[in-house]
Amino acid sequence: MSIKLDLQYIKGVGPERLKILKGMGITSIEDLLLYFPRRYEDRQIRTIDQIRDGQQVTIAGTVAAGRVSGGKPQVITLSIASDERLCQAIWFNQTYILRQYPVGSQVVVSGKVRWRGHVPEILASDIEKLGSASAYQQILPVYSETARLSSKVIRLMMQEVLRFTSEYFPEILPSDVAQGWMERSEAYRQIHFPQDRERLAAARARVVWEEILFLQLACAHLRGNTDEGSSPALNGPNQRLREFVARLPFKLTSAQKRVAREILNDMAGPKRMTRLVQGDVGSGKTAVAMIALLKAVDSGYQGALMAPTEILATQHYDTLRLAFAPLGVQVGQLSGSQTKREREDILCRMENGQADVIIGTQALIQEQVKFARLGLAITDEQHRFGVRQRTALQNKGEYPHVLVMTATPIPRTLALTLYGDLQLSVIDELPPGRQSVLTRKMSAKGRPQLENFMAQQIEQGRQVYVVCPLVAESEKLDLASASERAEALRARFPQYQVALLHGRLKKDEKDQIMRAFLRGEIDILVATTVIEVGVNVPNASLMVIEGAERFGLAQLHQLRGRVGRGAAQSYCILLPGNTETRRLDILCQTQDGFKLAEEDLRLRGPGELLGVRQHGLPELRLADLTRDGRLVEQAYQTMQEIQRNPEPYAALLREAERKFKAAQIGVH
Repeated sequence: MSIKLDLQYIKGVGPERLKILKGMGITSIEDLLLYFPRRYEDRQIRTIDQIRDGQQVTIAGTVAAGRVSGGKPQVITLSIASDERLCQAIWFNQTYILRQYPVGSQVVVSGKVRWRGHVPEILASDIEKLGSASAYQQILPVYSETARLSSKVIRLMMQEVLRFTSEYFPEILPSDVAQGWMERSEAYRQIHFPQDRERLAAARARVVWEEILFLQLACAHLRGNTDEGSSPALNGPNQRLREFVARLPFKLTSAQKRVAREILNDMAGPKRMTRLVQGDVGSGKTAVAMIALLKAVDSGYQGALMAPTEILATQHYDTLRLAFAPLGVQVGQLSGSQTKREREDILCRMENGQADVIIGTQALIQEQVKFARLGLAITDEQHRFGVRQRTALQNKGEYPHVLVMTATPIPRTLALTLYGDLQLSVIDELPPGRQSVLTRKMSAKGRPQLENFMAQQIEQGRQVYVVCPLVAESEKLDLASASERAEALRARFPQYQVALLHGRLKKDEKDQIMRAFLRGEIDILVATTVIEVGVNVPNASLMVIEGAERFGLAQLHQLRGRVGRGAAQSYCILLPGNTETRRLDILCQTQDGFKLAEEDLRLRGPGELLGVRQHGLPELRLADLTRDGRLVEQAYQTMQEIQRNPEPYAALLREAERKFKAAQIGVH
């Protein structure tokens, strides 16, 4: 019966508080039990002799007197006798304190202390009677509050529903696995009202591990089964591959060679390759992808590369067509903006096998797209795609090998959670001679100085990016828009060519502008983040980012990576729109994308980076992927065990499915 009990009938809730709870996203007893404390206060009782000015303290004693002073605000004072000494506990405008805690009451008071002569005053944050039904807690849970719902009230409600933990959170682990963890319902009780720090740590470990495991299982469900069937062994001759490497105008780095060997070894075996290649901006992932594609073609199969934007897809197409033409490899492109005739032609060439390598956007995963013999499916900039889209490309062939690339460094904890089916390769070395991009913050007062520096760079034959967070002016947001900035720069630099690029333009217009910028016909390109990924203009040496605080660290790092691609020293100038610049300081201090990714995860949280709500994945309420790496690894190992032998985990899988379906509700 308690499972079906309405939350409003719980003592301490009622209709009014029910409305407040609904506003907080709490509509059931289970939701309330999943409303975890945001922190805990250590309420070890001290004697008056032990307390020091400015400390947060807890004192136990007897109410010796109480009074209220007139005026506004009203000051309520309880004199509390403790160890034959007095201290004064103070509240403002809370006259009920005198009624609830009359003279003679045994109480525990917590708050910040300040000494007035020889008598300490406690600005009280909490008071309760010793021996009351609420039972004194040495470790006090503190919940996120609203103006009408205090942490103390939430604690009282939580004590009422805590008796339901066994029904809402029954044990779901096999007995042999459960022995290594705190019992499930006990963990949820201890999370809310821990008996000591040791039990709290054990409870948190159980709940966090479970949260991460459910998320990993949901991600695996979205990916589908990638292990059924065998993939083609791509172990054909390496003649064209050797010729390609010999023709390269640069030497491959040791990191590129290592990752290429890992990929080729995987592709040569009968088991499907599922590999994620991470490489910082400019590390040379495209060359590694080209090696993999050539191996597929040399082995008699086709290769496909899916990019998130037409600009990037076209850039890949141009690069591969020029590099592969001397080797006799036919490269085709499929995009949503092609004419009907162009589209029918490439679809025919793909289906009859005349096109060896096909580059495209999401148009590649449409139903009518068919390949003759797809042996390798590559997804570039994976973070721009959902797991369903990557899986859809894989399903275009008979178990093709899968390669996923990203220039957005992903912390290992996040990679295991989101891409748990992928082996990990890291290109952790930049090509020799590549200079670091000097990164600086600048206030609005420094704009004239910045514009002079822009002019200097252009006079030296260089080009400039200016990135804005908005396309057009907004009445609600006081941010520089791309169109507004472009007009201002045209007025400031009438002698230079200033162009505007954003996602609302038609494909032909975007391509025309980018090609003109690549040819050096445009001096200043004002753009939105449409240029974030993949655009390669070696002559561009200055990146100016307006409203820089509006972007995540990983995104800022991507934008910075658009410069520094040539021999000249390059610069990135951050123009924050407000005083929030701590994140930007981190960007100025390091070029290491993996360090920035870890910091981005810590600052923004996994929900935003995972796209939890967009993908309809279960939410992480307690887990912190920046400090719970050990538990992420343990959850990943358990998930692999479940996939090998699911039968003992039937109860856990039913609970995982229930949570996944619940998370799907309301997802757009």
